[in-house]
Amino acid sequence: MFNIAFPELVVIGVVALIVLGPDKLPKVARAAGLIFGRVQRFTMNIKSELDKELHTEDLQRLETELRNHDLGLNEELRQGMKPVAEVIHQDREPEGAALQSTDTAVPPTPSWEKTDDVDDLEPLKRSVSK
Repeated sequence: MFNIAFPELVVIGVVALIVLGPDKLPKVARAAGLIFGRVQRFTMNIKSELDKELHTEDLQRLETELRNHDLGLNEELRQGMKPVAEVIHQDREPEGAALQSTDTAVPPTPSWEKTDDVDDLEPLKRSVSK
């Protein structure tokens, strides 16, 4: 922290012993230790509060960014779905118009619903029953 080595501490201790004397040195050392501990706790508390506040601000900023991104994605999704909705709407209109124009319209039979060749289904039935 202050970059003080052991020999420098010895010199400071000897000077303090000479200036203060052997009677007052333990009391002063104890008081200095208490003050140093209080200062250290004070700085740690301030550091932890700053970290909490910065963390809270980061979380709030991240939350707003995610909400903005979510809103942007929702808008992009709506814009992307418009052509699909238009195609679906266009596909449904001709079916309704064809049914209204001809009263006797028969819907075409899908290719998977073969009514003529029942024998074509026999291999399939055998493979399913195995």
